[in-house]
Amino acid sequence: MDLISISVLRVAGHESFQVQVGWMDGETLENYEYDACYTPCLEVIRTGGRVMVHENVQSAFPKDEFLRNKALQSYLGVPVCNVHGEVTGLIQIGWRQQTTPEECAQILDTISDFSARIASELENLRMMRILKALARGPEAQAPGGVFHLIAGQIQQLLSAKAVFVAECSRTDQRYFNILAYIENGTWLHAMEGTSLTYEGRPCEHLRTQEEFRIDTGLAEAYPQHPRYREAGFDAYLGIRVSDAKGTALGHIVVFHGEAVITHQLETELLAILRDRLGFEILRRLTRASG
Repeated sequence: MDLISISVLRVAGHESFQVQVGWMDGETLENYEYDACYTPCLEVIRTGGRVMVHENVQSAFPKDEFLRNKALQSYLGVPVCNVHGEVTGLIQIGWRQQTTPEECAQILDTISDFSARIASELENLRMMRILKALARGPEAQAPGGVFHLIAGQIQQLLSAKAVFVAECSRTDQRYFNILAYIENGTWLHAMEGTSLTYEGRPCEHLRTQEEFRIDTGLAEAYPQHPRYREAGFDAYLGIRVSDAKGTALGHIVVFHGEAVITHQLETELLAILRDRLGFEILRRLTRASG
């Protein structure tokens, strides 16, 4: 084979892959990131099945510049799925010559022996990345500091369209103040410091509930906020942040185009991020009062 790589799926407005390990022409492809659009990888994501092209793969995917630039003729893409059957990564192999179903069948047998281990390692990488980021803290020059760090890690963890973190208003409990807001990988700095009312927003439920979800129909449920429809926000996840006595300090909000699914790993990491946000809000309050 001329190309082999193992990549992790990243979704933030559009699907892309980041190569964790890979080689081509004797050179490493580590940390190489590419957009899945127009590639056979996108078909792997959408179908959740393997994609096998034994010849003329460039003709099958004419807009894939990588296939053309590397003169690949045949391709095999195999999804890496978690225990819930969701695609979390990709194994891909490429050749500069035609292949046969027989030789690819042997390779698929080998891949199947390792796929569960690879899926587990990709999950571990996500967990370690977030824990390391929290332990390291934000860069000294980073605008928004730790609140940007928390919002950014949540967006990557849940592959969400947008995430914001907020604190309850100190002067009027009917309002909350946005601390950091990221949408499709871009920081909306104009939103930071904005004060919004709980009334008429799904966040209103977080005044009494620890968590509130809308799996679909967000725009229809809140037609007074056309921004939800314009941005393609169809699902909502809100998580309340409280102190040790249960008093609300703020909340985390996740917007997505489809239901936000949180399995055990995501739930555990979200709890860590929630607790860190609560700690930082309390520290902010202490500094302000001192």
